[in-house]
Amino acid sequence: MLNKDEINILRTVKLAPLFILVLSLIAIALIFKNNNSHFNSEVDRIRADSILERTLLIKNEVLKVHDLIKNEKAQSIQKIKDSLQERVREAHAIASSIYRNNQDKSAVEIKLLISDALRDIRFNKGRGYFFVYQSDGLSVMHPILPHLQNTNIWDFKDVKGSYVIRNLSNIATSVGEGFFRWWWKKPADTETEYEKIGYSKYFAPFDWFIGTGDYVLDYEDELKKEILARISRVRYGKDGYIFVVNEEGTYLNHIEKQHIGKNRLDLIDNNGFLITQEIIKAAQRGEDYLSYIGTIKPSTGLPARKTSFIKGFEDWHWAIGSGAYLDDIENVVLSKKIALNKKNQLKLIQTLALGATTSLMLFLISLAFSNNIKHRFQRYKINVTDKTQQLNQLNLSLEDKVSDRTQALAASNKELELTLTSLKNTQEKLIASEKMVSMVGLVTGVAHELNTPLGIMVTSMSQIEDEIETVFEKIKSQQLTRTELKRSEESCRLAVQLLGSSLDKSIQLIKSFKSLSTYNVPSQPQKFSPNKLIKSLSDSYQSVLKEHNTQLALVFIDEVMIKSYKDVIIDVLTQLIENSLTHAFNGINSPCITIRVSATNDQLIIDYFDNGLGLSDEGKKKIFELFYTTKRNSSCTGLGMPIIYNQVTQKLLGSITYTEPSTQGTGFTIILPMLYKTEAYHLI
Repeated sequence: MLNKDEINILRTVKLAPLFILVLSLIAIALIFKNNNSHFNSEVDRIRADSILERTLLIKNEVLKVHDLIKNEKAQSIQKIKDSLQERVREAHAIASSIYRNNQDKSAVEIKLLISDALRDIRFNKGRGYFFVYQSDGLSVMHPILPHLQNTNIWDFKDVKGSYVIRNLSNIATSVGEGFFRWWWKKPADTETEYEKIGYSKYFAPFDWFIGTGDYVLDYEDELKKEILARISRVRYGKDGYIFVVNEEGTYLNHIEKQHIGKNRLDLIDNNGFLITQEIIKAAQRGEDYLSYIGTIKPSTGLPARKTSFIKGFEDWHWAIGSGAYLDDIENVVLSKKIALNKKNQLKLIQTLALGATTSLMLFLISLAFSNNIKHRFQRYKINVTDKTQQLNQLNLSLEDKVSDRTQALAASNKELELTLTSLKNTQEKLIASEKMVSMVGLVTGVAHELNTPLGIMVTSMSQIEDEIETVFEKIKSQQLTRTELKRSEESCRLAVQLLGSSLDKSIQLIKSFKSLSTYNVPSQPQKFSPNKLIKSLSDSYQSVLKEHNTQLALVFIDEVMIKSYKDVIIDVLTQLIENSLTHAFNGINSPCITIRVSATNDQLIIDYFDNGLGLSDEGKKKIFELFYTTKRNSSCTGLGMPIIYNQVTQKLLGSITYTEPSTQGTGFTIILPMLYKTEAYHLI
């Protein structure tokens, strides 16, 4: 019979198909909601893209017109010059022709013919005329100011202080022809002077110069009219056009011709927006977009909301603009929205149909699956019952085996504990034995080193006693001669010297043995610069180095401050230098010692190198062993490097290792802590 939990499991399995059906319906609803959200997002995107497209279109059209005006304005001066040059050269050609064809006449007659031929010629819509002057400034012909004829105006100045005739004459006589700018009166306004560009060309037969000019303002007025005529023909799209307003609010171009030439500074839309004034302000800012209700839409003839782009042309104080009507944008959005909606509905129907079909299939599959699970569960229940009974029997057997195994492990653990205790005792005995061997070796070495000087001292004392006894016996027998006394004196003196040197060596050996101990540690570490410390050591050692013809090179890679024992570091480096001077440089040309200092975050690194003879393989292995020396027959005891090792490792709490140089010689690397920790110090 099934228990309560098993009944709940079977009930859950039966409800699974219904649960899947509900999930399918929820999924379809979410798809529908997501589809609508996507549709609204697409509509917003289409609207934003359409607005951006139209605003970029009107901006491009306005910038085209602005660039046109800018280019025409930039070329206006050059066009004036080209026109003036062409006209003067035509006049010069006329004068030259008259001169060549009338050689039978007098100079006065020829001059009159030329003057009459040029006097009535007009160009540039009546503004342009020719004038003739002698090179000294005498007026020969001036059709606008005839009263100046035969008058010398060499010193005439315009309102800017320029000598007009003098400069025109100098240009013509010096280079043949050229341009000049000055201020002059207009034919229709003889009271006011305007800026003028002129051109003069030298006429050699009569020492004349022929010239003409044009007013910049007049040419720009013509250029403005020409450009406005071109702007009035600009059309794009259904309602696109360009409007131009000057800084006074007068419309220079508009789609409605009746507005051209009218001042509409107070033009206002239904929302109270001062259209013309805001257009002028936007132009003064350089460029900007404005939104307002336009007075007329060309395609409808009615007011309509629009967005305009305004660009200012500062040289002429013009505001150039064009607008896009928002209802056109909404019409585009609406058409795209309808097409998108149709596409969206079709996609939604397909999705719903697919979802319904899928849900039904999942429901049927889950129903069949749940029935299958029910039958499997019942079979599994029977199988579990059988296996449970078998497992209970196995558990009883396993408990017996575990109990036996536990007793065996307890016995093994006790035996292992006894074995470990025995091993620990053996290890302690081995360590004590190694210490005894080390002590025996040290005592043997000390005895060996002290045996020689002590033996010499005993021998010297015996010799002195023998000599003294011999002298006393001869004194008693009154047989002592001066020669024998001097010989005995010399023999005793040599014995005393030998005794003294042996005693000194013994004392030195004892001091060396004391150096192996770290009981004599300085009281407190000091904070100092290792670079300055090593530099002072180098300075104090220069005389010794000169005696040995040896160079000491210092390389300071890093500048740091450390806290340690200065005297111990000096002792270590001094002993290394003495070792190099004693052992390394026999037969070496240009001996050199190098000390290099570098640092990491928490360590000082001192590299010591010499370019000497180097060490043998045996020496590299035994360099830090007690009593090892390469000069046994000399005064060397083999304690120098062990003392250095002991000072670095025990006093300075650092490390020293032998380093193989790149070429030849011997090297050591010393690594010290930046901050010396007193509590870490220990004695040996």
